[in-house]
Amino acid sequence: MKPIVVSDAGPLIALAKLDLLSLLPQIFSNVYIPKTVFEEATKNQQREDAQRIFCFKSPQVNVVDDLKNSFSESLKILLDDGEIQALSHAQVLNCGVLMDEKRGRQVAIQHNIPIIGVIGVLLQAKEKGLIPEIKMYLEALQNADYRLSRALLDKALGLAGE
Repeated sequence: MKPIVVSDAGPLIALAKLDLLSLLPQIFSNVYIPKTVFEEATKNQQREDAQRIFCFKSPQVNVVDDLKNSFSESLKILLDDGEIQALSHAQVLNCGVLMDEKRGRQVAIQHNIPIIGVIGVLLQAKEKGLIPEIKMYLEALQNADYRLSRALLDKALGLAGE
């Protein structure tokens, strides 16, 4: 059974830059995007990635209203609004979060929220035969100034057998 996930803006933008948003409904049974995250990812309609996110439609991808609860309030001093909403929805839905931002991932770990990043999505896509390799996509992300450490890239390529 495919898992449910809540997405933060970073991985959504990265997948849009790669024109790979279609991987999400192939890997996850449902993808929830908090309204704040959607607005953050689509605010600059001059960018092709923002247009792709805005136009992406799938029955499994849902933009959901923001939450305001004690958990989201407790995160205000630590994270930005999009990360807060992604983590709050993941906690309420008892599912994982699609997030690459370091502080957000640390908070997720502290609250036992499973995490997957854009590299994890690419690895799963390769494993399922949805893409032939991850190397060209990792290079494209680096060329688009998406922050990925050399150690993380090397580890991902090793896991992918590339």
